[in-house]
Amino acid sequence: MRYLSLFIAFFIFSCSKPGAQEKIYIRQNSFQSDCPVIRANRPFRFNVEIENPEKITYQCRLILPDDGSRQGKETVTPSTAFFKNHSWEVECVQQGQKDFTLEVLVSGKVIARSTVNQIVMPARKIEKRDYIPEPEPVKTDMLIGVHNCPLWETQRYELWNQVVRKHQERTPALGIYSQDNPEIADWETKWAVEHGITFFIYCWYRTSQNGPITTQFEKSVFDDALFKSRYGDRMKFTIMWENQTKETSGITDEKDLMENLMPYWIEKFFKRDNYLKVDNKPVLYIYRPLFVSDDLGGDDKAKAAFNLMREACKKAGFDGLIIMGEERGFAPESLARFKAMGLDYTFQYCWYVPNSPSPDVAIESQMEQIRKMHSQHDVIPQVITLSQAWSGWSDEGSIWKLPPADFEILLRKGKAFAENNFSKDELGSRMIILDNWNEWSEGHYIAPYREYGFGYLDAVRRVFSSAPEEHEDLIPEDIGMGPYHMPMNLFEKK
Repeated sequence: MRYLSLFIAFFIFSCSKPGAQEKIYIRQNSFQSDCPVIRANRPFRFNVEIENPEKITYQCRLILPDDGSRQGKETVTPSTAFFKNHSWEVECVQQGQKDFTLEVLVSGKVIARSTVNQIVMPARKIEKRDYIPEPEPVKTDMLIGVHNCPLWETQRYELWNQVVRKHQERTPALGIYSQDNPEIADWETKWAVEHGITFFIYCWYRTSQNGPITTQFEKSVFDDALFKSRYGDRMKFTIMWENQTKETSGITDEKDLMENLMPYWIEKFFKRDNYLKVDNKPVLYIYRPLFVSDDLGGDDKAKAAFNLMREACKKAGFDGLIIMGEERGFAPESLARFKAMGLDYTFQYCWYVPNSPSPDVAIESQMEQIRKMHSQHDVIPQVITLSQAWSGWSDEGSIWKLPPADFEILLRKGKAFAENNFSKDELGSRMIILDNWNEWSEGHYIAPYREYGFGYLDAVRRVFSSAPEEHEDLIPEDIGMGPYHMPMNLFEKK
């Protein structure tokens, strides 16, 4: 990862009192620009926060790219008795990936240096508009779906802590937002369809079983935002039943499924014009299909229930229902059970890539897993997923990320595999899933953000669309909107 956090900067210096020591800290991850995404020829500020600075004389020095970029006079302001903020107005004159370096000096000697690398987008004047311009979709010859994790509510602001406190290079172009704003949905729709993305796969969470449907996150992302947005009907969406929480997110029995869950899904989601249907069949993703079997008492009962679900869709005017089950473990017994249960396809939410590998190893690891899953094709066919990165919510386990150029290599390999290994009548030859649009804290995301801007989306456009490579990517600031930051007092320093 090219963004180097300052949390490792911890310094101890002798003070005037014999035998005593004072400590000075550069506050964790505080070296950053004040704009989610930078544009050339548009001033912004670089900031850093120094902790416990009173007893040691020090200086901070900002080093800009050697391309004519300009900085103004340093501003130093105390934020509390224990912190000082250092800030510089900066203007970059050339676009591209740029390094920005901070040096801390004591008695003229550099005792700390840290560098962040982030995108500088092409210059563009701010032209205020009343609203987000109409999306301009590009055509693709495949259905390109992207997992969308709808966790980002004001009431759950703590889910952003991994970004706010540790990985500010992940700051979205939207800012640290709450998803209940229709403008958020419209920006996401615009960015997605203009880069060749056909549909989002939203995680869907039930919160109580055996009765009227109650949910988590549904109201903010669907009722308050997507369904009220101006451009929400310009792209498709589906749901992934996130049923892994026992006794709350699944079903109690077949009656609960057919009298509570299915009518709810059909009326609220499947009947919407922009819900994804393939051959007039709604597409439903299930995160833990074996849990359905557990809830119902066996694979044969799950198969009967899935057939009842398909019949319910036919009665509602569709030609059936395509049911897809998540699996990334290749366990033959699990895949055999998928077939026994009557699932149509398997897919992956993400690919696990071990040992915190380099990009080339992460690419080959995914392709090897895809090939291994394909060896089980006679059991149940797959729809390919391609993953951009992983860190976990606390940087646990394997940590890796593909920069946009490497992500493009993976996309081309995945597309070629789908074209050359699946028959034309299989969904796998017509659909590829990308992981993930907005798992900001878990560490996998392709939506525009601070470090690489639109790099991932531009790779998707180049690989899956025949549209011209030259195009304009708008960010909210370009038209006098956003960023959509939640109040920062929600994220008080700890």
